[in-house]
Amino acid sequence: MNTSGNWKNKRMVLQLILPLVVLSLVALNSCSMNGKYIEQPKGPRGLCSLVINNNYDHDIVVKLYDVKNPNVTLHFFYVSSKSTATIAGIAPGNLMMRYSKGSDWDSKQKMFLHDRSNYESDQIFKFEETETETKTSDGIYKERHYSVQQYTLNASSGEGNATVSPIDDKEFNDKK
Repeated sequence: MNTSGNWKNKRMVLQLILPLVVLSLVALNSCSMNGKYIEQPKGPRGLCSLVINNNYDHDIVVKLYDVKNPNVTLHFFYVSSKSTATIAGIAPGNLMMRYSKGSDWDSKQKMFLHDRSNYESDQIFKFEETETETKTSDGIYKERHYSVQQYTLNASSGEGNATVSPIDDKEFNDKK
């Protein structure tokens, strides 16, 4: 049995496959942040949600905060480029949104290191939860209704389905 020939074949296969595995892991890692919280949510939790469609070529991070208490970030969330993510568990209230887009995310500094720009939505997102009762011959049925908002960022046609204002790093980071 010729084991040296088998070893050479296995070695050649590894040399061909290893770069593909590394490229796959790099691609997987760049998408692994999508939909992840950067910080644990603060404040009360609810049933409402916000779906964010990021059509930019850059990743974004989103901060939601209550209009009544703008110094507390309730949700701080990551959305990869050309991706959609949902912020779930939002309590009823009137929330504002800020987002930062860029490249080379630094998880320690919680900011993009390159091509960074920051925005605040001019729109107030109103999240509501209601409960209705329906009486039937079979009894009383309760239904819970809750808001599901959608926000789209379109790189090719402006800023998306709401207007935004540019803000600087200090304004973006002041809302903790």
